[in-house]
Amino acid sequence: MGTFTSNGAIDLVTFDLYDTLIELNPPRWERLAGVARKLGIDADPLVLREADRIAEDYFTVENGTVPIRDRDTAEREQFRLELLRRWMEAADLPHDPETIRELRRTYLSEFDEIAIHHHYRLFDDVMPALRTLRSAGVKTAVISNADDDVTIVCVHFDFAVLMDLIVTSALVGYEKPDPRTYHAALEPLGADPARAVHVGDQPKSDVVGARGVGMGAVLIDRYGRHNGTDIPTVNSLTELADKVVAGQ
Repeated sequence: MGTFTSNGAIDLVTFDLYDTLIELNPPRWERLAGVARKLGIDADPLVLREADRIAEDYFTVENGTVPIRDRDTAEREQFRLELLRRWMEAADLPHDPETIRELRRTYLSEFDEIAIHHHYRLFDDVMPALRTLRSAGVKTAVISNADDDVTIVCVHFDFAVLMDLIVTSALVGYEKPDPRTYHAALEPLGADPARAVHVGDQPKSDVVGARGVGMGAVLIDRYGRHNGTDIPTVNSLTELADKVVAGQ
């Protein structure tokens, strides 16, 4: 695991939203484990949490090619079945077509939820970290891949007032890691990419996208799933904020 250190002054920190600032409550791996058990499958939520990386990578690649929201109903359903199949396979659990169809009938993922605050919780470190950055004069922004404007979610959890900008891919028309998604934050804020860093939980979207425009990139490893990476990593946003401020 790479250690994040700030090599110079940072003017802007941008944040992914899901699994960085907020998470589904209960988490998707707990939801899936519960549904699997009802089908007689002995599913361990911790194993599913680790295997979720495979499913998330699949989502990132597919969504970056053609956004899932822009596909027709049959294509969206086929994508969700395939994501579920890959997830179960990665967890070494039954993943035959019949089992996947049965799981799909009763598993409610965030893809099926309306993106409103009722289904999510705020991580405890978010507000302290944002206040630390604000006090040091560092600008902050959200850059989120989402099917709808996430501003209402950010407002509900009270951190919108600590953000200089909220960028939603559905509104700007591009999905991370597309560089235009990052420029949608950099340009309005007049930020130099070399003096900006993006933090998120997804290597294939957050890290690849940020580095593609010349920003620094940091993984937040809330679930202990990135031990084998050399990407700069933090375990909390307070750790990130303290290191950014220390480099000012």
